[in-house]
Amino acid sequence: MKPIHYILALVVIIASSCSQHRASAHSTSAPLLKRATNPVTTALEILPRQRHIQGIVDLHRRSPSSPNTLRYDDSFRLTISAFDEVFHLHLRPNDHLVHPAARVNYYGLDSDGAPTILRTEPILRESVKAYMGEVISADHSPTRMREDTAGVVHQPHPAELGWARIMVHHQGDSHRPSPVYEGAFSSNGVIYHVTMKENYLRQKHSLDAEVVQTLDDGDEKLVIWRDSDVMTPEEEHLVKTGSMPSAPLTPPTTCAHDSLPYNHNPELNPVLRMMNPETSWLDHLLNPYPVDNGTLYRRDDSPTGNSGMDINFSQFIGQSVGCPSSQKVIYMGVAADCEYVAKTDGQENAKTQILTTWNTASALYKTTFNVSLGITTLNVQDPTCPSTPGNLPWNVPCSAATLASRLSLFSEWRGTVSEDGNGLWHLMSGCPTGQEVGIAWLGTICETKTGGSPGQITSGTGVSTSGRTEWQVVAHEIGHNFGAICADGCETDSSKCCPLNTNTCNADARFIMSPVAQAGEKVFSPCSLGNICILMQGTSTTTRTNTTCLIDPDQAKSTISLEQCGNGIVEKGEDCDPGPGATSDCCDAKTCKFKQGSVCDPDSSPCCTAQCSFAPSNRVCRPSRDARCDVQETCTGNSSSCPSDVTSPNGQSCGAGDLKCASGQCTSIAEQCKAVGSSMNLTQACPVTSDQSCQISCKDPTTPNFCITLKALLVDGSPCGYGGSCAQGKCQSGPLLDTIKSWYRQNLQIAIPVTIVAGLIVLLILWAIFRGIGRCCAGRRSKPVVIAPAIGMAQHRRLPSTDAFGDTRYRTPPSASRSQYTRVPPLAAHDRSRSGQSADLGYNYNANNRANWVDDRTYNGAGR
Repeated sequence: MKPIHYILALVVIIASSCSQHRASAHSTSAPLLKRATNPVTTALEILPRQRHIQGIVDLHRRSPSSPNTLRYDDSFRLTISAFDEVFHLHLRPNDHLVHPAARVNYYGLDSDGAPTILRTEPILRESVKAYMGEVISADHSPTRMREDTAGVVHQPHPAELGWARIMVHHQGDSHRPSPVYEGAFSSNGVIYHVTMKENYLRQKHSLDAEVVQTLDDGDEKLVIWRDSDVMTPEEEHLVKTGSMPSAPLTPPTTCAHDSLPYNHNPELNPVLRMMNPETSWLDHLLNPYPVDNGTLYRRDDSPTGNSGMDINFSQFIGQSVGCPSSQKVIYMGVAADCEYVAKTDGQENAKTQILTTWNTASALYKTTFNVSLGITTLNVQDPTCPSTPGNLPWNVPCSAATLASRLSLFSEWRGTVSEDGNGLWHLMSGCPTGQEVGIAWLGTICETKTGGSPGQITSGTGVSTSGRTEWQVVAHEIGHNFGAICADGCETDSSKCCPLNTNTCNADARFIMSPVAQAGEKVFSPCSLGNICILMQGTSTTTRTNTTCLIDPDQAKSTISLEQCGNGIVEKGEDCDPGPGATSDCCDAKTCKFKQGSVCDPDSSPCCTAQCSFAPSNRVCRPSRDARCDVQETCTGNSSSCPSDVTSPNGQSCGAGDLKCASGQCTSIAEQCKAVGSSMNLTQACPVTSDQSCQISCKDPTTPNFCITLKALLVDGSPCGYGGSCAQGKCQSGPLLDTIKSWYRQNLQIAIPVTIVAGLIVLLILWAIFRGIGRCCAGRRSKPVVIAPAIGMAQHRRLPSTDAFGDTRYRTPPSASRSQYTRVPPLAAHDRSRSGQSADLGYNYNANNRANWVDDRTYNGAGR
């Protein structure tokens, strides 16, 4: 374009400009856009699907789709060309976006003009093609394709240029050759947004750039732009006023939520409360219920950049301690008010837009905090605002409520559905207040009840409005729910905000929690990471956020009960369920009950005929998976269910080498490596015996002593750990003796030296014991029992034995045994140790002189 063209374009823009606006932000509207174009989708390559190694056969299921048809659980590579670059997006399913029993409620207006539910439909996982992944460099992409085919668990790699989150609406066919998709991805620090052209034009500001048609047949239905293509505040000022600002423009340094008292007053928000550092733990133990709360908390009545938190977050920059160490999910409810539905051009478009927004935002939370954002319920209002809101006070026109009051009204309504199991509720509105496009309560994750006063009703809620970068607004506001403060506005005191690092305060609006949206990588800053994680953990002086609603993905099916007829799942109280939009000769799709004369439904029961009756007893309902470990089951003839599966015991040998039965299959870890990792020539199991994950681990054929871990799980019943076996992806310990034996056999390099040392120690102990016993026995044999004689033994007198007053020292009891005196030596046997000393006598026990001994055989008779 020639310079004169730039001048003419600028004149046109200035002529159509409106009044000056404040700088844009996540809490304020998006900046104006200087450039947008059509991308070129070069290829959409579906990876080969893995054979289900569990081998479960289900005859009544529908036939699998073509390998060329994109499914919700496929992994694929999407190649996009734009801005003179080629991007290779390696994508995999986002399995946690929708709850297994998620549903959407479509609202209409009743005769009084109040909102009412017209119909409820399930959000089936197979109908939501949501994906996440990475952008890979061109030279490494072929290698990554082979790894993705095998399902390798990837570690950070220099070839990863950025992240990617895509929602596919249409794969493309003969009538529509190019695929239709939306989402965002990053490459080398620059974020790219892809949207449908109709959505771009609907949200386009009058001063935003027109879509520039590419010369290489770009996808006309798609528009792509970069965050780096947005105008700076000075450029916006020039476009809107025709002149440059006289002084540098200062962007906002606080978020919209900072104006809410709950978000900066410790007396209102428990997350802001801090224990008095001068109070010891003993004081709290002795006085757990102090009368004066002022001794417990610090008061900060004025809004500050850190939302009232007197915490220096610079000391926690980059720390993830406190955040989940394993994958968690927080399930949410999302509502769309009438204004939002109207701006997105209808209820179906609103539903699709929300799912696309959450797919992108959820992936950001997953990669940062190990927490995915899942949806259980969508409440989509009628595009016509009601004349009376009824029990939905937040569903009103823009003129009836500000963003802050709408948040309070939505929180009040949220309290009426507090038992729905959702950790958060979020409202999508079409009504920004001025330049503010989002608002939320701080640190209210998992808060299901309501609090506060009219106009300031609090709960685990937030509000975002529609716009070109909607996912960033949603991620920003949910970040406040998690406890994050705005990552900007720092000057010199790092305790007043979340600084960039320990040496630099201002983050220059580069991160998702910045109040101002400027060009840059829209991720959580290291300070925001530490901010959220330290609040989850809690400290000795801070109150921790509630994290009870962060659950394991496996708990999803039993955590929230959303049973509904028409979702294709036979649930409690239902006889059958043909699924959404399906018909059945045996099942009433409206009631999920059998039709008249039907006893079963072949779509949901393997032992049911097309005539809605029980199948004969010779019909095979479950073929043998492996004749060496499994037998086929046949129908009973009087039931629509297949009998229980009977297999050989897990661990039973079924072939040469390590082949053993596992869930009815004769397999080994090496065989599973071959089945899953054939694209990488994986043939041998990795000898990692301490692994408790039950993931397939194979030897790398290209690198000695290196193992490759795959995403695929070992077949249930496969050996794992030390004497354990896998069950539903977890290693279950075996008997203690088996564990010890397995550890010993698999750690001989340690076990043998330990055994030798232990054996020597045992021998030494035994030798010491036997030696002590021997010395004890020898000592007893060499020392005879000797009884000392009476002092007056030198004189022999016959005294009456019954003399009561006589000297009794010389009495010999008649019952005394002879043996008691045979070894008593006479005085002649005494050896005086010293001459002239008669008091101390020493006995010479070696003397055998019996002379002058008293004859003890003579009985003196009874004393008189």
